[in-house]
Amino acid sequence: LWRLFVHEEKGFIVTDADPTDAEWKVLYRAVKKVEEDTERFSFNTAVRTFMIAVNELAELDCHKRAILEKLLVILCPYAPHVCEELWEMTGHGSTILSEPYPPVEERYLAETSKSYPVAVNGKTRAEMTLSLDATQEEVESMVLRNPGIVKWLEGRTPKKIVYVRNKMINVVV
Repeated sequence: LWRLFVHEEKGFIVTDADPTDAEWKVLYRAVKKVEEDTERFSFNTAVRTFMIAVNELAELDCHKRAILEKLLVILCPYAPHVCEELWEMTGHGSTILSEPYPPVEERYLAETSKSYPVAVNGKTRAEMTLSLDATQEEVESMVLRNPGIVKWLEGRTPKKIVYVRNKMINVVV
């Protein structure tokens, strides 16, 4: 968590840049899960959610104030001292304890794509991420252009492409 705010050599690295949708998604997934876990007294799973969110934000190289401040607010009941320290470093004169819990913005949690296993004759050979609103024809076209699948077709024309929405894709040769 500290490394999202402070770099060893550069010092304080929080920026005022606008967050991406991926960063908002990580935050609001954490907000929702921590709120649910806290209400159920499942504190260990809430801590796990914080660890996942911090790791995902680090992978996204997120040092954006809008995201990190909300993350501190939801983390505060679990780690009040470090949150208060980081809150003060972000330039706030008041305590973090007076901040309201951020409401979940569902629009960032809506899934727009899904990862599908793609099999050739029943054996998984690739994985593709497709839009949830892709049609059968679009899916077939994308599958037949996938280099991992083309390799397994060995120049043969598929007899059938079975696409089960939200489940899997199978190319029958």
